Amino acid sequence: MATKPTPVYTFTYVPTGTATTNAAVAITGSSRKPFLHAITINTKGASSNTMTVSDAGVSTIAVIDSTSTIGTLYYDVVCPNGIRVVSATGTGADYTIIWKWIDTADINN
Repeated sequence: MATKPTPVYTFTYVPTGTATTNAAVAITGSSRKPFLHAITINTKGASSNTMTVSDAGVSTIAVIDSTSTIGTLYYDVVCPNGIRVVSATGTGADYTIIWKWIDTADINN
């Protein structure tokens, strides 16, 4: 019996100071959904910067204080509407979103 290969994660890099309404990952098809594995803060933000991580603005997953957080934060969640990270106040952090596409048939409801 053949087994399905494990999908490889991909990434979206967002440099310091990127626009505050950055939609980092967008859905391109209805048969696949983005799976958010982790967010790595590479360089801290400044001046009370926060990052709101959501399912394309529908449900908030996390609000990160990027001025005090550095390192990798793990989520492992499906975002049926897409992954969106919005930076607000001050200078945005330098961060990387680690994610992969999954088939809707693989999502347990």
